[in-house]
Amino acid sequence: MYDFLRGSVASLDATGRLSLEVNGVGYSLRISEQTRKRIPLDGSSVLVYVRLIVREDDLILFGFHDPAERAAFDLLTSVQMVGPGVAMAVLSELGVGELRRVLISRDVARLRKVKGVGPKSADRIALELADKVDRIPAPTLAAEVGAPQTGALAVEEVHRALVVLGFSPKDAADALAKVAKPGVGPEELLRAALGVLR
Repeated sequence: MYDFLRGSVASLDATGRLSLEVNGVGYSLRISEQTRKRIPLDGSSVLVYVRLIVREDDLILFGFHDPAERAAFDLLTSVQMVGPGVAMAVLSELGVGELRRVLISRDVARLRKVKGVGPKSADRIALELADKVDRIPAPTLAAEVGAPQTGALAVEEVHRALVVLGFSPKDAADALAKVAKPGVGPEELLRAALGVLR
């Protein structure tokens, strides 16, 4: 029904509630911490991508700073036992880039650290979404030019490279889960993953 809203911020609080004024109408949206950090408070126009969730007794609008975050929300809420509240908690803590890395490497331990995500939900998210990461576009905020690619970006790059080399997405993800470490560049990560796969 709604794709996006463009307007000015009427109010914004630390609990993830955004009131957006669009042509004299105020829309109440629930947003992640990642989106909250990107909302300008200087009165300038704001574009927020939205998803309307319909419940028996309520209509709830969720807002996202880009289509990638909304796609991640849709994917998370497709998992049984994962509602909009849990999805927003995951996005608030991890963000899209980190969520992609977590899913590719099936990092259940990291998911369990998110407040509101229980062990069963974490297991289910990792199990059901590991092979669906490509449904989440890469975040629009790219790494700085010239910055070394490490962490989530390196894992994504090496995962794509392994698939191009003929390994299945699942085998590539499993290998990366065993060798991925913070601060490791793509070349070193690729060598380590190939050592596991061959």
